[in-house]
Amino acid sequence: MAGPISASTNSVTRLLNHAPMSGLQIRAIALSVALNALDGFDVLAMTFVAPDISRAWGLGPAALGVTLSAGLAGMAGGSLLLAPLGDRFGRRPLVLLCIAIMALGMGLTAMSRGIWDLCLWRVVTGFGIGGMVAAINAVAAEFSNEKRRDFSVAVMAVGYPIGGLIGGFLVSEFLIEHGWQIVFIAGAIATALFLPLSMAFLPESLEYLEQQNSPSSRQKIAALLRKMGHPPVDMPEYSTPLSTKGGSYSELLGPNYRRVTLLLVVAYFLHIVTFYFFSGWLPKLVHDAGFTMPDAIRTSALMSLGGVLGGSALGWIAPRFGLARVVALSMAGTTIMLGCFALSKQLWLLQSTAFLAGVCVFGGIVGLFALLARAFPPELRVTGTGLAVGLGRGAAVVGPIMGGLLMAQGMSTAMTLAIIGLNASGAAIIIAMLNRQKP
Repeated sequence: MAGPISASTNSVTRLLNHAPMSGLQIRAIALSVALNALDGFDVLAMTFVAPDISRAWGLGPAALGVTLSAGLAGMAGGSLLLAPLGDRFGRRPLVLLCIAIMALGMGLTAMSRGIWDLCLWRVVTGFGIGGMVAAINAVAAEFSNEKRRDFSVAVMAVGYPIGGLIGGFLVSEFLIEHGWQIVFIAGAIATALFLPLSMAFLPESLEYLEQQNSPSSRQKIAALLRKMGHPPVDMPEYSTPLSTKGGSYSELLGPNYRRVTLLLVVAYFLHIVTFYFFSGWLPKLVHDAGFTMPDAIRTSALMSLGGVLGGSALGWIAPRFGLARVVALSMAGTTIMLGCFALSKQLWLLQSTAFLAGVCVFGGIVGLFALLARAFPPELRVTGTGLAVGLGRGAAVVGPIMGGLLMAQGMSTAMTLAIIGLNASGAAIIIAMLNRQKP
């Protein structure tokens, strides 16, 4: 029996791959950037308020590490449990569901009265984020043409540090005046506003619709092509959907995709452990070094600024020098920059090395998302991304907790940063292996 027909052979996909991008496609990718900015704001929001919560509730480093990791645990669950729905029922319904979950979780986080309440609602918020990140990675890839695909995915991923950058500079002053709850109230309102925006401006992916091969999907494809300014496409008819295994973990871990899946999952895990430790503890490390809380939050925002520039640069450089090669170099640079941060004493040095660490660490993350978008066919794209993000972020809960435990045992900040930073070098080695031994 013949296997599923690859999307690359289908007429609509061929048209989109080679035609200039329309306004509808650009708007869909821009919306994916904005949605990822909500992810960046929410995750870094916890780092912005960590010192205030620690002081108000009397939390030590180990307990604070648990609160920082709760959202990651939720993201893992959302990525693993919700992502397959995007391959079975569509990218758009999953995005709308996840926005609603995120808005609810952020709003209830602001009402927390203790560490267990806080952890519960951080898990709920993370659950929505996990599913959404997997879906919008597919959205950015599938609404782009072939020429701009890596750049489109890179721009989507850069939304994360944009959210942290904007949030950091806006929150640093309001936090002092209004308390930590204002951060999550603002996040809940902003997230809720994206529900009607997404309903209005985010159509279903044409690649997903073509895989369905149904009369209703054909009508939707024709309507979307008209909006994009394309003539009707003569699509070959099939008696069944082009793929019957959408969202299948057994297919993803089967002989065709197992090696690349496992390599990307492990690389994502190692690199993301480094990122979440450094970004999660960065404001507190700067504050503990004797600087003010606004200075600490601005340092975190500068890391995000570095991420915006680093991620954008990777999207531009990758087609010229090779995606995997640039990703591996970014990961190796992350280890070096964490070591430089550990040796810095003056505020300007801390902020400069945090900025450069952001360039490197986000460059690696952006590249991993681009690799994930290219590694899997449409019927497995959201699930494949969800598996990497879910296992990576779920396992990355050890990053903030490990850092808290090491420092609670008296280990120096410099040694802790060095130990955690080695994970990024491990990820660089794996990506280099993937580049040399292509499936």
